[in-house]
Amino acid sequence: MKCAVKNTLLVLSISSLCLLALEGLTRLLLDDGKLYELEMWKYAREIKVRDLRAELGHRHRQHAEARLMGIMIRTNSRGFRSPEIGEKAEAGTARIAFVGDSITLGWGVAEHETFVHQVVDALASSDRKVEAFNLGVGNYNTTQELALFRDVGAGLKPDIIVLCYFINDAEPMPQYSSDDWLSEHSAAWVVLRYRVDSLLRQFGESPDWKHYYRALYEPGAAGWAQTRNALARFAATARDLDAELVVFHIPELRELKPYPFADVTAQVRAVVESERVPFVDLLPTVEDLEPSSLWVTVPDPHPNGKAASFFARGMIPKISVMLDDLCSSRGKGCPSPSLHDLSSRRSTTP
Repeated sequence: MKCAVKNTLLVLSISSLCLLALEGLTRLLLDDGKLYELEMWKYAREIKVRDLRAELGHRHRQHAEARLMGIMIRTNSRGFRSPEIGEKAEAGTARIAFVGDSITLGWGVAEHETFVHQVVDALASSDRKVEAFNLGVGNYNTTQELALFRDVGAGLKPDIIVLCYFINDAEPMPQYSSDDWLSEHSAAWVVLRYRVDSLLRQFGESPDWKHYYRALYEPGAAGWAQTRNALARFAATARDLDAELVVFHIPELRELKPYPFADVTAQVRAVVESERVPFVDLLPTVEDLEPSSLWVTVPDPHPNGKAASFFARGMIPKISVMLDDLCSSRGKGCPSPSLHDLSSRRSTTP
């Protein structure tokens, strides 16, 4: 009996040492600051916090910061990845809310390179009175984006709401495990689980990325039904706030020409435009470029700073038109008069 107990303890001790060694080697050898699955794991631990409301599930912590994919991500007092913003905009200033997932957040992209920052910087450089806040949160679907906007964005009274739509926004609500200790604490387990899932997708048991995305939009898919409802409620929320809503479609960057999901984009466009909301497809801004040149890393096809620049250029014309309308109707977001205009006015003043 004593021998059996000793053997059991010996096996447990050796197993524990092997697991500890595996964990240490994972962190020492694999964690180079650019491994996608580990960086997402750190993001969940250091930036996100659980929100028990069913329509949210998680959100950003306030005043959080972490270096992820080699880039510092910081949140302000509201959990936004953007500068602090007051309760009310200054007179004549148009306020823009950017809503979306990790692409809007700017995963793997420095804050000044995000398309949110680039759009606002370009508008301000043309003497527009504008300010914006970034409500992007990783792993959000459209239902969660709407819930977060209603919770913390609507009260800031944006004049324009920019909803950035990506193909996986039709995913059903994520499942959260409260007792998965390994997923919470073990880098080795996170890497192992991710690699096993990748192998299953590659060799058949799990669908590859194309089949996975397309399945989200099949008739009867629960996530797509929720998303259609969320898009309609986004339009209603904008009307209630007397704000303008525009939806920008962010393309999947692994294949661009021909784009494999043109029919899915058309489905989303039809839903958005049925709510009398403008829909702008940003695929034409990047479709002639080499796809991998637009990725954060070769294994991680999130848009990098170069892609964000092209997306920003595609957004600016539509947002500028919206600002022109806002300027004429409410005196907000107007271009400042040029020196030539001021000189002309002075010369014609009696």
